Amino acid sequence: MQLRQLQREMQRELFGAPSEIAAVIAETPPLCTQARLGIYRHAYRARLIEALDDIYGVLHQVLGDDTFEALGTVFVEANPSTHRSIRWYGRELPDFLRDSAPFCEQPILSELARFEWALGEAFDSADTPALGRDDLRAVDPAHWAGLTFSFHPSVRRLTFEWNAVAAWKAISAGGEPPQPERCAQPVEWLLWRQDLENYFRSTDTTEVAALEAAMRGCTFAEICAGLGNELPEEEIPLRAAALVAAWADGGLITRIA
Repeated sequence: MQLRQLQREMQRELFGAPSEIAAVIAETPPLCTQARLGIYRHAYRARLIEALDDIYGVLHQVLGDDTFEALGTVFVEANPSTHRSIRWYGRELPDFLRDSAPFCEQPILSELARFEWALGEAFDSADTPALGRDDLRAVDPAHWAGLTFSFHPSVRRLTFEWNAVAAWKAISAGGEPPQPERCAQPVEWLLWRQDLENYFRSTDTTEVAALEAAMRGCTFAEICAGLGNELPEEEIPLRAAALVAAWADGGLITRIA
C-alpha cells in the first residue's frame, strides 16, 4: 500500500468509516491491532476536544468537565476536522449548540460560544495600521460629505437575545455568572482588536445604522441621510461625526477615501 493510500485509509479509520488500514497494522503483544488503532482513534478525538477547550474555555466552565467532554465527543463525531490548522476547528459549535438537544434548551449557550469564537477571530485577524483623529482632522472639510471608510479586519458585529456577554465577563473575572436572562430587545455588540487586546461594547440603534452604512461603503453624507429615522435632523451631523471619531479612537478605521 502506497503512502498516499495509507494516509487515506488511516483517515477513514479515524473518521469511523470502513477502512483497510488494519491489514497493514502489525500486532505487538500485549496490544492487538484493534487496540493499537484504538489509541489513535482516542488521541484524534481527545486532541480535537482540547482544541475546543482552547477556544471555548468559558463555555467549558459553565458546562463543567463531564458535560463539556460529552459535548466535545458528539460534536467531533458530527464534525470531523476539515482544516489544515487545528486553530480553526470548532467554528460550527455555536450552531451545533443552537440546534442539538439538550443544549438547544438553553439558548444562552450558543450565544456564549458565538461570542468566544468571535473574540478568537478578532484576536487572530490580520494586522493593519489604523487611523486616528489626526488623520480625520487632516481632511479638508469640503471633502467630508464624500468620505468613505474601511474598517479593521478584526471588526465583528453580533446580535444577542440573552445576557451571554454578562455571563462571559463574570466568569472571566473569576465570579459567578448571572442567571440566564432574555433581553427585552436584542442587543447589538461590536468587537474588535486594538494592538494586542480585544475590546467589545454594546451599540445603540443610531450607531448600528451608521456602522452598517459605513461598512457597506456609503459616504459620510449617505450615512447622515440614513440617520433620519433615528435622530432629529439638526442633531445628525454632530452625532455622525462623533461616531466616526469614536471609531477612530478605538482603532477601527484603517482607511478613508
